[in-house]
Amino acid sequence: MEFRKLPTVLTAEELIDKIFRRASKVTGRSSKERALNKLATISNVTKDYFKKISQTHPSYEELPEFYKEMVDIVVGIPEIKKSLGALKWAESMVQRVISKGVREIRSGKDEQAVLKSVYGRVASIIEQIDKDLRFLNEAKQKLQEIPSLGDYPTVVVAGYPNVGKSSFVAAVSTAKPDIASYPFTTKKLSVGFLEMDGRRVQIIDTPGLLDRPISKRNEIEKRAIVALKYLADVVIFIIDPTEEAYSIEKQLSLLDEIKKSFEKPVIDVYSKADLHNFRDRPAFSALTGEGIEDILKEIKKHLKIE
Repeated sequence: MEFRKLPTVLTAEELIDKIFRRASKVTGRSSKERALNKLATISNVTKDYFKKISQTHPSYEELPEFYKEMVDIVVGIPEIKKSLGALKWAESMVQRVISKGVREIRSGKDEQAVLKSVYGRVASIIEQIDKDLRFLNEAKQKLQEIPSLGDYPTVVVAGYPNVGKSSFVAAVSTAKPDIASYPFTTKKLSVGFLEMDGRRVQIIDTPGLLDRPISKRNEIEKRAIVALKYLADVVIFIIDPTEEAYSIEKQLSLLDEIKKSFEKPVIDVYSKADLHNFRDRPAFSALTGEGIEDILKEIKKHLKIE
C-alpha cells in the first residue's frame, strides 16, 4: 500500500479560491451564456477535486490486516470515512445549488443575482467541511509514516526503548533510523534491506516496548505490536544487560510476553557487547562489529536461507 500517493488537501478557503478563480476566467457570447459557463465550471472543478481526493484513498475495510490496524492506530478508519463522507455530502449539495442556478437563469432570472446567490451558497457549503478537509490533510501526512512493504522474508527487531535496536538495524541494513541516547527515539517503523546469499531480506526497526498490558500501551508502542503480529518471520529481541535505562528483569519479562503472545521464532541477543562480559546468549556491538555476523547466521538459519 502506497500512502505517499495521497494528494495534499486544500483548506476550505484555498478550495473556494481555486473554484472561483477558475470560474472568473470563463467567457461566453452573451451574459446568459457566460453565467451558465461559470456555473458549469464551478460544478466541474468541485466534482473533479472531490473525486480526486476520494478515489486516491483505498477501501480501508479491504486493506491487508497490517495496514488496516496501522491506519486505525495512526489516524482512525472511522474518522477518515466520516471526513470522506463529508466531502461526498458537500459535492452533492454543490451540484444541487448549481442545478437550481442553471434552472433559474434559463427561466429568465437575472444572471448576476443568480451567480451571486450561487457563489455565496457554494462557499458556505465548503466552509462547513473545513474541519474535514484539514483532518484529511493531516491524515495524509500521518499515513505517509506507514511504510510500503515488499513480499520478502522479514526480520522484526524488538525490545525496550534505547537498548540498541536502531543501531543494530543501521549496522546490518540499508535503513538509516534515528539514533539518540533517549527513550522512544524511534516513533515509527523503519524499513531496511540486506542481502543474504542472493536473497533480499526486509528488516524492520520498531519503536521501543515497555512491559505493560496492551491496553496501557501508547500509539508508538502499538506500531511495534502490529509489526510483530503481522510482519515478522523472525524476531530479534535486543536486551541491554548494562541496565543503562531498564533492568534486565523487566527486559526479560517483556521477552517472555513476546514469546507467549506471538508464535514467531525469537532470537534474543545482548547489545553493547563492548561494555560488558555477558555471553550466555549472542552479544553484539554496533560500535566494534563484534557478534554481528553470528546473529546474521542465526537469522539465515531461521529463515532457512542456505
